[in-house]
Amino acid sequence: MNLEPNFEYGILVSEGEVESEGNICKQDQLFRFHNSDIANNKSIKLAAKKGTRIMFIGGEPLNNQVLMWWNFVADNKAEIEQSIVDWNNGHERFGNVDSDMKRLPAPELPKGLKG
Repeated sequence: MNLEPNFEYGILVSEGEVESEGNICKQDQLFRFHNSDIANNKSIKLAAKKGTRIMFIGGEPLNNQVLMWWNFVADNKAEIEQSIVDWNNGHERFGNVDSDMKRLPAPELPKGLKG
């Protein structure tokens, strides 16, 4: 597979676990490739147990910093705070999932979070 050296890549483990260079990523964790590894044509070796499922993701880096909290990604703290309010109040911008599962409330931002 040819990888673009200026892009960012990662492997999201959806089931099982993946090991690379002594680092272990378990279910719902992300292993991020460093751009320098790709630019220098370094081999990236992964090992996974049978039955492990992963998603390879990547793309061109964003031009600006983003703030991530829980399931939200935004440009600043105020947008994250509004997303928490909107999610917890069932705002239509998040749509509706037809499920018998209870909707989890978004947690408050940690004290001192910068953004």
